[in-house]
Amino acid sequence: MLKIFWDKDNIAFIGDQVNSTEHSHCLLQVFLSLDTPLQVTVENEKLCGNCIIVNKNIRHRFLCENKMQMSILIEPSSRFAKELVKKINGSFFIFSHKMKNIQQKAVALLDTDDKLQYRNFIQDFAESFGIKREPQALDKRIVELLELLQNCNCYDHTISNFAQRIYLSPSRLSHLFREQIGVPLKSYILFHQLETAYQALSNGTTITDASLFAGFDSPSHFAATVKKWMGMSVSASIKDSEFLKVFS
Repeated sequence: MLKIFWDKDNIAFIGDQVNSTEHSHCLLQVFLSLDTPLQVTVENEKLCGNCIIVNKNIRHRFLCENKMQMSILIEPSSRFAKELVKKINGSFFIFSHKMKNIQQKAVALLDTDDKLQYRNFIQDFAESFGIKREPQALDKRIVELLELLQNCNCYDHTISNFAQRIYLSPSRLSHLFREQIGVPLKSYILFHQLETAYQALSNGTTITDASLFAGFDSPSHFAATVKKWMGMSVSASIKDSEFLKVFS
């Protein structure tokens, strides 16, 4: 089974089949065991622990081995991600403190569709690292762009389209976004498209229709993006899965 919680700045996968081939992406990734220590390979180095954080754009792979585990992808513009990055010395960080309370709260998420319970879990998880999830001060034009993406119902996901809507040149918007958020705008837009496609899939839409609805060039483009970012096929990521969009 696979349970997916999709919030504004993070996506969590809980299950016993959260396996991936080697891949990398612009998101921060947290791996949390729900019982026994887990194993993650980061740039060919095998790691073992109850909580492992992998930095953005670092190649890694993960095998669940039929054990219940949790994987959290964290959107890089959030203060949550930026504070976690400070804990990382290079490619990864193994959190060695006791995680029993956090693990128990993660297990409890398997039997609930309560959005508030998930948000409380994320809050507790952040606080275990001494992090308060407060909004970051951003340039008003970047705030406008993030709002456009959050409420997007368009098919044109090109940088030039969004640049025109906030009255900047595509090159200036791309530069400003990378300066403020720390990742390429093109990668961030792909993250938004993945969210849109998975929301459609959760509503019963076919993979073909979901990929086109989200603005991918083709179903194969969507499939390749999922493989690159998640290290798994689209069918594997939605097989026996339950999708819960946490935010409105």
